[in-house]
Amino acid sequence: MRKWMTVIPVALLCGAMTASAAEPKDVTMAFCTWTGYSPMFIAQEQGYFEDAGINMDIQVIEDESTYAALITKGSVQFLATAQDPNIKMFANGATSRFVLTMDASVGADGLVASADIATLDDLAGKTLALDKSASSYYFFLTALEQGSSLTEDDLNVIDMGDTTEAGLAFMSGQVDAAIMWEPELSEALETVEGAHALATSADYPNTILDSLVVNTDYAAENPEVVEAVAEAWYKAIDFLNENPDEAYEMMASGFEEVTAEDIAGDVSGLQFYGRDDNATLNDAGNENSIFAISQNMADFWMEKGECETDELDDFFALVK
Repeated sequence: MRKWMTVIPVALLCGAMTASAAEPKDVTMAFCTWTGYSPMFIAQEQGYFEDAGINMDIQVIEDESTYAALITKGSVQFLATAQDPNIKMFANGATSRFVLTMDASVGADGLVASADIATLDDLAGKTLALDKSASSYYFFLTALEQGSSLTEDDLNVIDMGDTTEAGLAFMSGQVDAAIMWEPELSEALETVEGAHALATSADYPNTILDSLVVNTDYAAENPEVVEAVAEAWYKAIDFLNENPDEAYEMMASGFEEVTAEDIAGDVSGLQFYGRDDNATLNDAGNENSIFAISQNMADFWMEKGECETDELDDFFALVK
């Protein structure tokens, strides 16, 4: 049967086309210089954000002390950082919602000590440098609690305010031990005589994970953007798995003084989480679900007086 065509006046057709061609949405994401977040640069380079109608501005902000204010005020809509700081920020009033798990450290963070310190208990009375605002602080306290008879008060702990600076303090002989991450971790082990890792994140799994959060109000008003950003991440991880060498170049391109070789070295101590991995983590029936892992973190910090609440239902409202 022949179908009749409806003739639309040109003026009306042009108007309809203009209305349907939505303007790209300006979106801002922030994170610090860390390989775990860098697949977002793959998403940007490959046009995954652009294809979804998003004009993504990625800002590299090293001062993590500003993160809670940035995500709460909506100065940035998306923020990537470690899971336990994300939980602490939420528990202390930040208006954020969990979107997805990005990666886990499986050896990329460690506690490095001088030759005379053979065990965690040998740290008693020694000077250790770290960054208390970093995710590795939770790893350090967990290691002390589970692997020694010590508490933080048994050491002379110096808060450097920067993990890289903590590593450099150890390599220059200013401290007996330090909590550090790659590439300083490998550099210290290779260049400092007698230096060795007392513990790494591989010894204490699920202590250092990175996650993406979104401003609460923005998520409620723009659920399609949240979904598109998550989809861009999953596509980026697929690209990374299929084209690692090309991916490393893209991942390095967004950071200053970071090379593809640096990225390749860091990746060996990381596990990236794509679509299927996140589905598994978000299954509350799993013993090591993201909900169980996060509750352990919240309870830990609540006990230490660092959290105002350990109730995380609202934090996970987008994925439960």
